[in-house]
Amino acid sequence: MAWEPLHAPEAALESEPLFLLGANGGGNAKDKETIIWDESRRCFAFRWPSLLDQVSAKRFFQDLQASAPWDQLRGRHGNVVRSTCWYVRNGCSCGYTYGNARVGLTRSICSQFKKTMEDLTALVFSSLAPGLSPDLWPNSANLNYYADGLQSVGWHADDESLFGGKCQDCSIVSLSLGGRREFWIALKDDEAEPIKETVVEVDLQDGDVLSMEGMMQKHTMHFLTREPHHRAPFWPPRINITWRWIVNHRPCCFLRHSATSAPCAKDLHVPQSFPGERVASSPWMKPWPDEFQHPPKEWRCCMQCRHNGWQGGRNCVEVKGEWLCRHCASACRGQEVDPTDRMVEELRRRLVGKVKLLQKKRCLRNSWESFCDRNQGFRDPGRYSPTLLLSWLESVDEVPEDLQKVLQEAQAELATMSVDGSSTKEKLVIQGDQERRRQNKLLQHRRKKHPDKAQKGGAVLRLDVSELYIAARRSLSALAVLGSLGLMISYLRFILIV
Repeated sequence: MAWEPLHAPEAALESEPLFLLGANGGGNAKDKETIIWDESRRCFAFRWPSLLDQVSAKRFFQDLQASAPWDQLRGRHGNVVRSTCWYVRNGCSCGYTYGNARVGLTRSICSQFKKTMEDLTALVFSSLAPGLSPDLWPNSANLNYYADGLQSVGWHADDESLFGGKCQDCSIVSLSLGGRREFWIALKDDEAEPIKETVVEVDLQDGDVLSMEGMMQKHTMHFLTREPHHRAPFWPPRINITWRWIVNHRPCCFLRHSATSAPCAKDLHVPQSFPGERVASSPWMKPWPDEFQHPPKEWRCCMQCRHNGWQGGRNCVEVKGEWLCRHCASACRGQEVDPTDRMVEELRRRLVGKVKLLQKKRCLRNSWESFCDRNQGFRDPGRYSPTLLLSWLESVDEVPEDLQKVLQEAQAELATMSVDGSSTKEKLVIQGDQERRRQNKLLQHRRKKHPDKAQKGGAVLRLDVSELYIAARRSLSALAVLGSLGLMISYLRFILIV
């Protein structure tokens, strides 16, 4: 796979040397992969698989999940698309604005969060560029938390004026912690829209580091896809840390008059060890596995996992008469299936079975349909989010003894997914859930205080929308009748007086 060279190329590396993290020897991180090498556009991307070992990655994930000052970002329909926070160093006080969202520093002053970010920055950049002074490390980082596979971020370029990505070289270093997610990169057209035929797909695992360097933000866009619908709600959470160099400080920043810039190859005198792609006559992209190089690719929905990542599909190849994505095609060819896929599918299968069993036994105060209609509108138990399921299971009133173990197992499996609001200090409960819990507590109190009136009180609390609607109509009808009688009496009095 290759992009067409740019007709009016950017400055060559010989005339304007570029400090490339993926071409400076790599320090302690030597097992890097070249994802994109496009000298005509001056665009370069590299990936370091498992730069952080599993123990370190898990520790930093838990620390950031608990200490970071997460702010929820909501979509047009009020749903949470992801949670985010902002970190700066070296005395900078700039806020970060992208789209209609602004992340400031009012809540970011937290000693534990600051220490975690300092340790993580030192660990990553001492491995990527050991010759780089700590003063030249990135002075900002944007953090995103994705609670499950339903949360994502659309096509965009990090070309804000804060980083100068539209008019000069701009390096971005991204660390992934937690569940594996797909990351797509594509060229953008004259209207700043991604070109479907140029999409490059990258899998980012726990502990992986990805760099986008040079003029990537000027010529390309990137995108974090949603996972397939049937397993997205059960997908492990992910934290992404994106380091960048602020070069244009805000007018209100303490460093607005200071000259800051990203590391420069000329000033650092860093010898460049270009990868083999340097000799390519045209732009080079990380190819698909060898067995998928020659079969033709089509943009369509995968016929196995039903994943339509963007515009109704994704790159698929034909395998045994079916059009499959990379992951399904690899599994069909007998290759090793990603352990995350296996774990998510098994968890989904077990939870759906337990929920249907509880529903069949009528153990819940509200039926599944009425509960979902009031909250997210889902009717298929296989498509609920873990938080919604947890909230629904907490509405259990009295569970038969033979089903208590089933309920406990389901709640325990949900707790292992680390999406409960109590563990992340986030308000991940759905709207109206607190009111429902309050009513449940009130009902329990009434039952203890007045056992003989418990049934009556419970019936009052369990009024559904239709009953309330009927009661309201009856009240309005009664008021209308009373109003009519009042008018008739007034009219008769007027006649008698006359």
